[in-house]
Amino acid sequence: MNHVSKQLTQANRAGMEAFETMAVAAFGALERMAALNLGAARNLLEQRGSNSRRMLTATDPQSVMSLHAGLILEDSKQAMDYSQRVFEISCQAGESMSRVLGMRIPEDIPGQQ
Repeated sequence: MNHVSKQLTQANRAGMEAFETMAVAAFGALERMAALNLGAARNLLEQRGSNSRRMLTATDPQSVMSLHAGLILEDSKQAMDYSQRVFEISCQAGESMSRVLGMRIPEDIPGQQ
């Protein structure tokens, strides 16, 4: 009976360690996402102020349209960069979770076939 108890204790310990590792990986990904979102929000506010000032300097409809087209292109590039960073963070988190889930569970746990 002592042997079975020891095996169950080891299995429980391995499960708790795996859970802890997954929790750390998940919180790490959340921290990176929060930092990314905060930086994106800060950048957006700064750019909107700058863009508004630039639009006020436009003197004719042609310059307004030209400036607006440039701003759209700039916003598109930033949105693409943001999406790429989100994808990278998601992939890193997924890889971390996969490594944890890929750990071997003891095969000689009593009662398992």
